[in-house]
Order: sequence, then structure tokens, then C-alpha cells
Amino acid sequence: MLSNNKNSHSKGNLPLRLVLVLPFVLQIFAAVGLTGYLSLRNGQQAVNDLASRLQREVSDRIDQHLDSYLNTGRQLAEINGGAMDMGLLDPDNPQQLGQFFWKQLQLHNIGYIGFCLQTGDFAGSGRFFEDGRVTVDEVSRKRNGNQHWYIYNTDKLGNRAKLAIDNGPYIAMQEAWCEEPAKTGKSMWTLYQWQSPPYTLSVSANRPVYDKNKNLIGVIGVDQRLMQISNFLQQLKVSPSGKTFILERNGLLIASSNKEQPFTLVNGKAKRLQGSDSKDSLIQATVKYLTRRFQNLSTIKDNQSLEFQLNGQRQFVQVAPWRDEWGLDWLVVVAVPESDFMAKINTNTHTTILLCLGALILATILGFYTSRWIARPILRLSQASEAIAAGELNQQVEVPSVHELGRLAQSFNRMAQQLRDSFTTIEQTNQQLAKTNEELESRVEERTHELKEAKLTADAANHAKSDFLANMSHELRTPLNGILGYAQILARTAPDEKQQRGIDIIYQCGSHLLTLINDILDLSKIEARKLELQPVPFYLPALLQSVVEICRIKAEQKGIEFIYQPPENPAMGVVADEKRLRQVLINLLGNAIKFTEKGSVTFKVEVLLGDITNLRFQIQDTGIGMSPQQLEKIFLPFEQVGDSKRQSEGTGLGLAISQRFVELMASQIQVASQLGVGSKFFFNIDCAIATDWVQANSVTSSGRIVGYADVGATSVKENRKKILIVDDRWENRSVIVNLLEPLGFEVIEASNGQEGLEKITSDRPDITICDLAMPVMDGWEMLKQLRQSETLRDAIVIVSSASVFEIDRQKSLAAGGNDFLAKPVQADELYAALAKQLQLDWVYTDTKLTSTGDTAASATTIIIPPICDLKGLLEHVETGYFRGIREELDRLAQLDEQYQPFIQELRQLVKGFNIQTVRHFLQESINQSQESTKI
Repeated sequence: MLSNNKNSHSKGNLPLRLVLVLPFVLQIFAAVGLTGYLSLRNGQQAVNDLASRLQREVSDRIDQHLDSYLNTGRQLAEINGGAMDMGLLDPDNPQQLGQFFWKQLQLHNIGYIGFCLQTGDFAGSGRFFEDGRVTVDEVSRKRNGNQHWYIYNTDKLGNRAKLAIDNGPYIAMQEAWCEEPAKTGKSMWTLYQWQSPPYTLSVSANRPVYDKNKNLIGVIGVDQRLMQISNFLQQLKVSPSGKTFILERNGLLIASSNKEQPFTLVNGKAKRLQGSDSKDSLIQATVKYLTRRFQNLSTIKDNQSLEFQLNGQRQFVQVAPWRDEWGLDWLVVVAVPESDFMAKINTNTHTTILLCLGALILATILGFYTSRWIARPILRLSQASEAIAAGELNQQVEVPSVHELGRLAQSFNRMAQQLRDSFTTIEQTNQQLAKTNEELESRVEERTHELKEAKLTADAANHAKSDFLANMSHELRTPLNGILGYAQILARTAPDEKQQRGIDIIYQCGSHLLTLINDILDLSKIEARKLELQPVPFYLPALLQSVVEICRIKAEQKGIEFIYQPPENPAMGVVADEKRLRQVLINLLGNAIKFTEKGSVTFKVEVLLGDITNLRFQIQDTGIGMSPQQLEKIFLPFEQVGDSKRQSEGTGLGLAISQRFVELMASQIQVASQLGVGSKFFFNIDCAIATDWVQANSVTSSGRIVGYADVGATSVKENRKKILIVDDRWENRSVIVNLLEPLGFEVIEASNGQEGLEKITSDRPDITICDLAMPVMDGWEMLKQLRQSETLRDAIVIVSSASVFEIDRQKSLAAGGNDFLAKPVQADELYAALAKQLQLDWVYTDTKLTSTGDTAASATTIIIPPICDLKGLLEHVETGYFRGIREELDRLAQLDEQYQPFIQELRQLVKGFNIQTVRHFLQESINQSQESTKI
């Protein structure tokens, strides 16, 4: 046994020599490696900075050269145009013009100067031939009797010597450099390619010339050969492999530092070269990269410093737009390979790697011998320690000459002696501990028995309390039912206002007492854990609007402002306990209104969509606020804050019950308050999206309504009943629209009484559902005008109001309403009213769930998880906690593969958010599991 333990320990530990050598070697390696890495990184950074600076300098030099070179042509065009404007040059004397242009060419290194007249004549001078001599040209029908282009050699003074060539018919005004300035009436550049040797690519500075009456005489053009720009670019030394070039915005090459011409000959004609078609690989790759990155080169507005990969190597690119006032818009590009700068850095990196390897080898050798010298004494200590661990306590080790190791050996020897002394003491102590354990076990058994008896007593007391509350509820509700019922009956027949107020006081006191009884019963159920949530699908805007309308009336009675901030995306159905959620919101808003004397109460709702929808409710007031001591007690039963008058208005149970309800919804009400400033209550709940809330609300005892006789949701428009909804609240209209349209009704909407009258007149609906309190024109006035109209007095109108008083119902019917619907609108009441007023026969479809027998039959092929897991899932369903259902299903999936059919079946049911179907499926599974256990 001991030998096996020894071997197992040795396999899991590192030898001392390795522990001593390895850190030393790693330190050397890390130091040298880090030095090399920093050197390489700093070198690369230096390369980046150098390349960027070099590119900017080159780009600036090119910009300066372009400004200087092209400015010459622009200035000559202005000078010659000005001379003609002043009468110094005669436009009709081609010989004078040719000699004048010839002299300008002697002073400036440009390609050609010409003047085309509106009549079609032409005079010019330039370097037309490849030998570079300057000739003078003319096209003059008056002098020569034809439209031929004659080119003359000259003497040293620019006078014509002899005809050099007859270039054939030529109409200068049809050339772009003449035609475009003549059309636009302004100076501009023209870029064109010569179609005869030497096929020069030129840019022409053109200026139109007008007489005193603003009539066009002709156009002066000064040509500059772009090959001179290429020559300048070739002189710039960016780097051994770097390239500079100039592009038009359409990608055509203007000039480059490569000796390649910016054009190609196709069938004897010169064709401009695209930068992406250049034979130079760097220029070609750079243009293609710019095209991919910017899609359109015209989008480059500012200087750009870029990088891209070519054949696995990084290339630095500097792009600078160049523009002038006459319309030229070019891109100056400088491309430099990183490899031009990295040769020295790569050499240093290689040297660093060799140094690192050398240092590593040297450190390993030194560490080996050092560890050997240190490890021997420690090895002897290790052997002695193993012997002690094996039970051989009589161990002594030799004290070595190394100071630290000597002290370690002396300490070991003292420790061995202490172990021998302690061993005897431990045996004595163990005997005492065994006796003490026996005494403790006896005490624990006695205490456990006492706790069981106390629990039984508490359960009996709790049961007695529940029975007492149930009996008291029955005894109290029976007389209250009579009191409240007859108070309402007497209110209809009260002879005067004084008795009416007395009856109202009886009804209010009875309602207050009933509320107190309900609160006490709810609190009792919560404490006894007998209260369960009943999640149902419902329409969220309808719930919110009903709560808002109730609380807004209370706020207006107190003279404070009620602010409702609805969610941005409220038009949705959700699955939750509608009754309890409404009770929580009314409790919180009622408290806020009760404790606010001036200012406002704000009700804000937010909907956060996701896998599980999260609803956030916030109630903020400017009331009396609370101190930190009061905040600690507000959620306790029968605790109230404020003065004695406000305390007498409630029971102190509202917040306690609301907190319990929200806790059942897997959340908690939180509060922030400042005494004398106000309070803010807020909470979040998770709930599922209900896609079937309309179907759920259209289910009656006869089945689910899908339409009415001879008409369904897919019927043609002519056969469908038309219903008008008149309400200033879109939420109220939306509820009724979503309930009726799926049943085949055609629903139209109006937001006030005036608009409702117009819709009734124009659309003639079969029935109108109208609110009473609306802007512009309220429901009372609309009813009055309807009944006074000769053509509309027979229109059927159902009045809908949030008022709960019978007198308002009677007043609305007396004013001309055919029926009355209380808000919030209940689906069954709405369907009943429509059936009554329109004489409808509803069409139903079965909505019954799968029978127990069918469910059991379908589940026989499914392996059901243990009952404890099924009950946990059912508990999540009862609370509407769909996230908990998904998490539990994920856990079951990891637990055993045989549960997969059951998990998949339940996931499909959960996706439909049908609470009843999911609950039924789980309950049947529990029953089946219990039956199989009994067998």
C-alpha cells in the first residue's frame, strides 16, 4: 500500500532539478525574446512612420509640380484671350496669330497653342512632329479656298518658310477643346488623346473669346503634354520598388513613374489605358484595391493613408486628391512596398533568434549543474519525510554546509521529535472526542423531536386560522351582499339629494369593508401558499388603458396631473395573470394619487422584446415621500405612512399583497423615495407573447366563434357586416378591431364624434360602437345630432364607457343609444350585444382540448421523466414562468437522451403559449407516471 502511494505521488510531481532550471531558462528566453520582439515592433513602427512621411513628401512635391506646370497653360490662355479682348491680336489674321504663338512656345515648355474661330478657321503653333521642331498651322477658307489644315516650317523669327504637310480637311470647332467651352461659355480644361504619331496624351487649357456685343469669336486652347508629368514622376525616387502615378476619377491613367505609356494602340488608334490594366503589377494592384475599397473613385474627397497585401507583403498607399479652379480633378497616388524598408529589420530579427537560442542553451547547462548541487541535500530530506509518512518516526538527517539548507535540516530534526511527542497526545484526544460525539448525537435527536412537534402545532394553528377566515368571509359577505345590493337599488329611487348622499356613504362603506375582507383573504392565502397565479392570454393595451382611465378619474378629482407614458410597441397580446396584474397596478397608482396633494403622478410602461418579453412598470409621484425608516416597513401587513387622515383611508394591506403577487410573478417591487419630494415604485415581469389572445377571447360555452351565418373571415367584402368604432383612444379601438376582423366583420375607425358623423354619412355602417368622452365632439353630442337627422336617426349605436354607475348607463340609453358596453370591453359581452342588435347567428368550431384518453394513448411511446421533475415544470406553468420551463427542459435533455421525445413534444406546446394545453399535457403525464408506479 505504501509503495503504491509513493508511486502515485511521484507521477504527479515535478523533479526539483526541473523546478530549479526551468524558471531560470524561461527568464533568459523571455528577456531575449521580449527584447527581440520590441526591437522588431519598434522597427516596424519606424518603417510605418518613414513610409507615411515619405509618401506625404512625395505627394506634396507632385502637387507643387502639377500646380506649377498646369498653371502655365492656364495663364497663357488667359493672356492670349485678354490680348484679343484688348484688340492687340487680330482673330482674323492667322499668320499673325501663328507667329505670336510660335514666340510663346520658345519661352514655355508646352505642346501646342491654337485658336479656333466660330467660322471654322483655325490658327496655331506647336511641336507637332517627333523631332520637337515648332511649326505654325492654319485653316483658312478665305486665304486658301478650302478647309485644309496646313502646317508650315518656320525660320528663326517664326516666319513661315515652306509647307511641311497638308493634314487634310479639319474643322476645329468640332473638337472637344473648342466645342465644350463654346457651349458652356467659360474657361475649362479638356483632356484628349492624339490619334496620330506621336499619339500624345494632352490636356488643353481653353478660354472662349467674345466681341464687345458678347458674341462668340472663337476659343483659345493651350495644350500641355502629360508625358512631361510622367518624366517628372520618373525622376522622383520614392523607394527601390515604389511607384507614383496619377489617375482620373474614372480610373484612366494620366501619368506614372513607370516608363509605360498611358495608352495602347488598337487597330492603329490610340486608346487610353485604365490603371487596373497597367503592365506594372504594383500600379495594377493598387488601382484594383482602391476600386474595391471605395467602389467609386469619385468618393475619395480627402487624403487617404492605406495598406493592402500583395503577394503576401504589405504595401503602403498614399492617395491625395488634386483639383484646380478650371475643373481638373485627379488622384495622386504613391505606393511603396514594405519590403523596401524591412531588409535590415529582418536581418536583426534573425540575429536576435540566434542569440536567444544561444542564451537558452547556456542557461540550461548552468542550471543543470547548479540544481545538482542544491538538490542532493533536499533529496535526503525528502527520503526522511517519506519514511516519517510511512510511520517510521525515528528519523535524523545530516546537516549540510549550505547555510539555508543546514537550517532546514535542523528544523526537520526538531519537527520529527515534536511529531513523536504529539502522536501520543493525539491518541488520548481521540478517545475524548468519541465520547463527546455520542453526547451530541443524543442532544440532536431530542431537538429534532421538539421541532417536529412544534411544526405539527404550527400547521394545526395555520389550518385553524384558514378555517376561521373562510367561515368569517362567508358570514361577512352574506350581509354585505344585501347591504351593497339594496344600496344600489335605493340609489335609483332616492327622493332627494340628501338621501342620495346617505345611500352613497352606505355603498362606499360597504365597498371599503368588502375590499378589506378580500385583502385579508388574499394575504392569508399567500401566507398559506394556497394562492396560485392564473396566466391567460390577453391584450396588453386594453389592460393598461382600463387602469389608466380608472386612475385618471381619481387624479382629476384631487386636482393633480396624471401622466401616462405608454410603451413604444404596445400592440401585442401577452400571457400573464391579468386580474392580479391589474390589482397590483391599481394599488400602486391609488397609493401614489392618495399621497400626492399637488404636482403629478406618472405611469410609465416599457416593453423589452426578446425570447421572453419583459414588461417594466414604473409609478412616480410628487407626493409626501418616505424616510429610510418608513421604507423598511411599507411592505409589511397593516403598515401605513403619512398622517392619521390618510392612514384611515386604507387598510395597510395593499402594498403587502401587491408585493406578494409580484413575487409570485418571479419579480419584486422596488421603491426609491425622498421625504418631502416624492416616491418611485417599479417592477419587471417576464411573460410570453400571446399570438392566440383573440381566439382565446372568442371562445364561448358553445365553442370558439369563427364567424357568423353565411359569412367568415375570408368572405367577400360585399357580404360582410360593417362596424364603425368611434373612440379617441387607439388602444380601445385596437381591442375591438382585433376581436371582430378575424370573424369576418369590416371594421372602420374614427377618433372623435365629428369624424364619426362623417364616417356614418359616407360609409353607412351596420352598427356603431361609440365612446362618450372625446375631444372635438363627445359621444353625447354625436348621439344628439344622429337622432335629429332625418336620414341617420335609425342608425344602431352601442355606447361604450368606463363609468360603473347605473345612472350613466341609463342616461346613455335615454340619449339615443341602442345598447351599452362597459369598459374594459369583455369579448362575450361584445358578441352578445352584436348578436342582439344585428340579429346574428354565430358560427362555432370545437375548441376542446385533447381528451385524457387520447393524451394517455399518445404518451405511451414517450419516456416520462420522474414525478418531481414533472411537478417542477407544472409549477413554472402555473406561474407563467416560461423561461424556467425552457431551463428545466435543457437540464432534462442533458440528464438522459431517452427523454428527448417528451422534451420535443413539450417544447412544441410551449412555443404555442397555450397555457391550458401545456398544463393538461403535464398533468396527464403525472397521472400516467403515478399509475405505472402503483403497478
